[in-house]
Amino acid sequence: MKKVFLVFGLLILGLSAQSQSLDGMLDNVLSLQKSGDKKGLSSAISQLSSGIETEANDTGGDFKAGLLSQAANLSKLAPLASKGMVKEGPLKKIINTVKLMLGANRIGNMLGGGGGLIGKASALKSGLSLMQGGSSILGSKSGGLNDLIGGAMGNVNKLDGGGLAAKGAEKALPNQLGGILSMAKGIL
Repeated sequence: MKKVFLVFGLLILGLSAQSQSLDGMLDNVLSLQKSGDKKGLSSAISQLSSGIETEANDTGGDFKAGLLSQAANLSKLAPLASKGMVKEGPLKKIINTVKLMLGANRIGNMLGGGGGLIGKASALKSGLSLMQGGSSILGSKSGGLNDLIGGAMGNVNKLDGGGLAAKGAEKALPNQLGGILSMAKGIL
């Protein structure tokens, strides 16, 4: 009976570790770097690299190659992290680039997947927020992207309301989101 509880407990721990979202892992890596936890940072970078690679390969999309490249960059940092040789600046640059690409890839896949956007407001907000979170990598160009994201967020919020407003927002969003993706592709 004790073995059953032990196995069950280990299974629960494994599932909770796997369920940590890729989005949360991005910020966790930066927190671990700031805290100086070399072993934790090395492990988190490895997990993040693997997670990015898995998502890019599973979902494809216009940013797949870029995501795989960033996953490879992170993979190279893992052994250096265990020695305390990963500095905040370069790591933050990779993390923000991944945020921007990951959000853009998710949005692009939603647009390319056919069907309407009503019912996808939460996923769209998540993708746009991720892009906004990574936009600092763009420097002076981030303002233009953030303005476009803000405009699209207004229409995304209308998708939840239903009725004519949602239908109008659904018609406007593909052009807005397409513009955001085009800008991201041009910059990256």
